[in-house]
Amino acid sequence: MSKRGRKRRARKKSGANHGKRPNA
Repeated sequence: MSKRGRKRRARKKSGANHGKRPNA
């Protein structure tokens, strides 16, 4: 896995928002 962070559409609070890379 690359350390890119979040994708563009996953900025706002979403449902599956847990773990080390939330909404990635």
